[in-house]
Amino acid sequence: MPLISFTWKQICTLGLPLFFVAACTLPLSPPTSTAQPFAPLPDLQPAIENGLTFLRGQFNAEYGLLQESPNVGQHRYYLTNDNALAAHLFTLHGDTEFADTLYNSLDRYGYRDNGFVEVAWGETIVWPPLHHADLVVAQFGEGECDFLNVEESGPLADCVMQETHTPDLGFFYDWSSFSNLHCMGALNELNKGNREVAEWLYQLELSTFDGQGWADEAWRRRDGTYETIGLAWCLYAGALLGQPDRRVLDQLLAQQGPHGGFHTHYRASVAQLADPNVETTSLALLALGSIKTMPRQE
Repeated sequence: MPLISFTWKQICTLGLPLFFVAACTLPLSPPTSTAQPFAPLPDLQPAIENGLTFLRGQFNAEYGLLQESPNVGQHRYYLTNDNALAAHLFTLHGDTEFADTLYNSLDRYGYRDNGFVEVAWGETIVWPPLHHADLVVAQFGEGECDFLNVEESGPLADCVMQETHTPDLGFFYDWSSFSNLHCMGALNELNKGNREVAEWLYQLELSTFDGQGWADEAWRRRDGTYETIGLAWCLYAGALLGQPDRRVLDQLLAQQGPHGGFHTHYRASVAQLADPNVETTSLALLALGSIKTMPRQE
């Protein structure tokens, strides 16, 4: 594999930690590929169909949107990332009628993107990524909106939310400490046309996979609980690079419940923790679909 020479422009664009900056002034050899290939390619269609069924089940015709999740997020309707990801996913799977229903709702509420999630469908975003905040776009019924970081005491209203990423919120300078952001960074470089940089970032993150997931900053903050979304983003990046890892796939599939949705968290000894939700399931299905359509390796 050829050496990669990083320019200062690339380094600044990536927002790499300082110890990388010193190293990247010289040509770097990317980490040795550790991706475990598929032999043979597994049949992923049942998992995909079950996941699509789960997503359809979250649809509320009154609002024209998918709720975040069946239990803990049943009062939240995120435009982005949730419904925008789902609309893109259903477009890819040929259900343009349902996709158009979601897109029409996104347009009605005023948001199709947020300068962050677009990396999933091939666009480039600001890097390091911007921090986020939730914006209430519409509220239905009496009560409070159910914010993730607030303990509401009264009744809950149904609220249409937008996950915003704006410069005033600051940047994720520690993006490389989170597996989902790290693999999003790889995809962002791929979308820019910097394939070698994307492969380097992906292989670097894959080299820290512990067999269960990534013991990243999110894992540390939750006392050893893994986030499924890291598996989904990294499998998706690997698939688009033509280097998906079988271990990551197996662990991701283990988080799909009998209802078809992918649970958001798990531990080394306990799978399928917390609720399955729309964002995690949509990303997981994007990854599975990308593997399914990969060119066959002879």
